[in-house]
Amino acid sequence: MKLTALLFLIFANLLFSCSAPVYRKLSSADDTEMEYVDVCDQHGLCRKFSRLVMGTDHLVQANWSGEGAPEISEEEAQKILDEAAKLGINLFDTSPIYVGGVEYKLGRWIQSRQTSIKDDDFFYNKNSNPDRKIYALSKGGFPFDLFYSKKLERGTHSPELMSVLTKNNLLIPDSDQLQNVPPGTYASRLYGSEEQISERVAEEMGHTLTNLNGEVTIYLMHRDDGDYFKFNEVKRKKNSISSIMRALSSQKISSKMGLLGWSNWQTERVNESLKLAAQDETLTRPVLNSPYFSLFEMTSRTIHAGGVQVTHKEMMDPEFEKGIKIMSYSPLGGFSILDKPEPKWENAMKAAKEKYEQGDAYWQNVYPAIFTPANKARFERVVKFTQDFNREHDTTYTIDQMINAYALAHKRANFLAVGPITIEQLHRTVRSLKLAHMLTDKDLEFLYSGNREN
Repeated sequence: MKLTALLFLIFANLLFSCSAPVYRKLSSADDTEMEYVDVCDQHGLCRKFSRLVMGTDHLVQANWSGEGAPEISEEEAQKILDEAAKLGINLFDTSPIYVGGVEYKLGRWIQSRQTSIKDDDFFYNKNSNPDRKIYALSKGGFPFDLFYSKKLERGTHSPELMSVLTKNNLLIPDSDQLQNVPPGTYASRLYGSEEQISERVAEEMGHTLTNLNGEVTIYLMHRDDGDYFKFNEVKRKKNSISSIMRALSSQKISSKMGLLGWSNWQTERVNESLKLAAQDETLTRPVLNSPYFSLFEMTSRTIHAGGVQVTHKEMMDPEFEKGIKIMSYSPLGGFSILDKPEPKWENAMKAAKEKYEQGDAYWQNVYPAIFTPANKARFERVVKFTQDFNREHDTTYTIDQMINAYALAHKRANFLAVGPITIEQLHRTVRSLKLAHMLTDKDLEFLYSGNREN
């Protein structure tokens, strides 16, 4: 997912083990099987989605796996998507703002596989993908990025944002044009009247519908109502959940998507949305929430503007955000290794600090958000724990598999969004599912806190 791009690069230098095994190609007899979760809308229509959700944000991105790495061709991308589907992944995460026009390319691939996906012989395991469909999850509700647009979008904006723009001489007098806008300056798409919100989201959704040939199974509002200046939220009262939900339940939006969800929304706002939907059947009920969740916790300075994380304690509570499925995203969801001789926290931290001290706007967030003594201790624990676990169980799991399994093993972990960009990474990531079932509650607590007692 685009919001985790920098974190993938951080941990690319951390999570490679010299003894990492070379995995054979999975066959129908392989002991790793995809797992599925039933997700039902308020009308009783249910679908079975794979627990691993395939992110596509970096699938075709140039310079992603290494300096000078070219953008892969659409044909190469389709081979990787095919492999994901053969392994049983049936939910693919995308967005119109992801690089390389990947949402459009995903739409072309989905359309081309409508027939083959129904054949048992397409899959490594004939029990895979019981719905025999490929589903697309996309996102809207992105705040307007004023750094790139250099102008205010039509419609109303919060007085608090307008005050910040004026105070910092960013708004050219008597116009909607902006000047000298710093990175991380955003205007909410979910602010204003219900009509304005529905118009803005419908316009944004139109691009996705075109890219995906009219098929959007899950549509997430990617960040709640909020304005930002230099990645810091402008202090103001958020638009009411009821206003936002009524706007999203309008015919122009609700008729064009299958299921509604949230991404990076605070728990109290998520819970309120569930309560409102239960009280008013005319409101589209949200079925999915996508927060940040990783063994490496963010500080109060999140990795991106509007980032929201859930904690180890919350994810171990069966009652947490009850009534909605949770699909966490993580910086370690697939593309998390490069051919480095050994995993070292210090090396990654040094590289991140250099960018931070150079004033790089993005690393101004990432460095203080992730590189903490607590996360260093967690990294060192997971390295040692993985070594000990492999000796005890006669296995060859890698560190990235262990961290993915950590996220999957929590009681409230319905799904995990992952980002493998090669066939090898796909196979490795899928094998994390089996590992997750081998981890105990005590293991999870130890990895998080170092405490061996429950």
